Amino acid sequence: MNRITLLAAALLASVSMVSIAQASVPEGAKVTAAPAATPVDFEVFLPLRNKAELERLLAAQQTAGSASYHQWLTPAQFGARFGPTPASMARVKAELTAAGLVVTATHTRSIHVSGTAAQVGKVFGTNLNAVVLANGRSRLDAATPIKIPSTLQQEGAVIAAFTGLPAKHTTLRKISGAIPDNRYSNVGPYYYDDMKQAYDYPSYLSKLPNGKRLDGTGVNVAVLMETDALDSDVAAYFNHENFTATTGLQPPTLTHFPVDGGSPFDPNSGGSAEASLDVQQVLGGAPGSSVTLVSIPDLYDNHILDGYVAIVDGNKWDLVNSSFGGCELGYTPAYNAGVDETGVLKVYDEVFEQGNAQGITFVASSGDEAGLECPSVNYFYGASNAKFVVSVSTPADDPNVTSVGGGNLFTTPPPANQPSPPTTFTSKYVSENALGDPEIPYDVYGFGENVSGGYWGAGGGRSVIFPMPTYQNWVTFYGNSAQGRIMPDVGMQVGGCPYGISEPNCPVAESSYVITVINGGHYGLIGTSVASPEFVGALALAVEAAGGRVGNINPFLWSQGYVQTDLGGARAALPARFYHKAQPGFDGHFHHASTVGFDYMYGNGSPDVRRLFGLTNFAPAGDPQTPSNP
Repeated sequence: MNRITLLAAALLASVSMVSIAQASVPEGAKVTAAPAATPVDFEVFLPLRNKAELERLLAAQQTAGSASYHQWLTPAQFGARFGPTPASMARVKAELTAAGLVVTATHTRSIHVSGTAAQVGKVFGTNLNAVVLANGRSRLDAATPIKIPSTLQQEGAVIAAFTGLPAKHTTLRKISGAIPDNRYSNVGPYYYDDMKQAYDYPSYLSKLPNGKRLDGTGVNVAVLMETDALDSDVAAYFNHENFTATTGLQPPTLTHFPVDGGSPFDPNSGGSAEASLDVQQVLGGAPGSSVTLVSIPDLYDNHILDGYVAIVDGNKWDLVNSSFGGCELGYTPAYNAGVDETGVLKVYDEVFEQGNAQGITFVASSGDEAGLECPSVNYFYGASNAKFVVSVSTPADDPNVTSVGGGNLFTTPPPANQPSPPTTFTSKYVSENALGDPEIPYDVYGFGENVSGGYWGAGGGRSVIFPMPTYQNWVTFYGNSAQGRIMPDVGMQVGGCPYGISEPNCPVAESSYVITVINGGHYGLIGTSVASPEFVGALALAVEAAGGRVGNINPFLWSQGYVQTDLGGARAALPARFYHKAQPGFDGHFHHASTVGFDYMYGNGSPDVRRLFGLTNFAPAGDPQTPSNP
């Protein structure tokens, strides 16, 4: 047994085998029995069929020369080949309706159901509690672990609702220092056009053979997030960089798509700050793309999965950004008194597989607790000696999702004696580092106890749930064992020195950041929430240049990493230098500065966008606020 399991076993024995769901109610929350007539709705997920065939198809879709290469399925085609059989779906529906529940929607591999708290409790052998959080939001939890009825058990049904597991969280924070009103620093503040020059995006003036501008035109991007963002903030973000004055075009716009009712913009919430950051980063990289904010009520698994199901079954979006994450270990039996909740992560995995088979690319932030994503299990039981432990974030841990980490970006400093406001905005790449910032102890999920030993930095490490995918097998050639899925896959600007949790006197070398407009104000933000949508913006250009969807991009990213590594890594010849490598770093567990291979904060490295995606026939983006980089 590992240290975490031993600790969990000893602790759980002393608390009479209760699960996290029963032990971990945030401070200030009010828990009462849900009234019998309380309306309830939830999704029932059934397993996919023909999984071996699906794995072969997904591999063939990413193998150039294969008859299935980039031949994407429709949701109906996917359901017919890999979804539950009609008979299986019918048996589950019959069981649920016999219990008085109402089937309100049928999806490719799941069924949406509604009823009352009394009906749901009777079906699943438990009572439901209403949990009202201190911020006014509410959820329904099972008072005891639910019991799946025999018919549903036989069909392999999984319920992601009522688990009581903590909500996933956004991966951003405000900086700890003041925001300068100019670009006098080589660590920011960065706007979107600063990073486009630094990471070698193609010029905004680039035209494809079809005559269209290479700016993400025709690419549809979904940003999945709780709460909403303001169209006026998107306009203000671009107007700050004189986009309209330089191009003669209006700033990009945003489409809004609520799921489960969504939730409104709240200038004081982390969700709206995150939503604002995400859409502005995506559009900053690909202003011609069509971005839809898929708004959900909160970041609990049931609503996140409802959002993903709407995305894959709707099949309208080519790329999906998810700037949120949670503790992977929290789903394991050691964290749940022996109850195995990893089936919920397998539901996520199969939804991602469906999306990949349809050509959809999923991208997620890798987390912000460096290599120590999770609190030790005793944190959830009120222990005062809780510590961060080696672990990773989900859904970035999934091999069918592109995990984006990174660190601190350094660019060329502005000229000496620059006037104020400045007139020159050169932002060429100089270097990066992944030096994690020691954190003061803080209360991660609001349960009333601080967790010590943390580091701020891009999340990474190896999954304990998902095995190493075949596209990562080459790392074993360089002395690495074939264990769990390695993350992240790539890295970009993340930044450091988070307000409220970083140790005092955070060094300038660890303090880069970006600007986001939220409710009209300009704020300095950091986190892998910056890197993930930034990479999606770059990826939108690659998708447009490719002429269509690309599905799971990870096999390509790691094959490019292998080629560069085989040719010398950071010292490879310039045409093969797809990634910036050899960034010094420390993630609270691993030190790394490798010139070959990968690391646990940047993955393969940070991209040179034109080289990585084969766009070197286009000129590079020049200085910010110029015609090549407006």
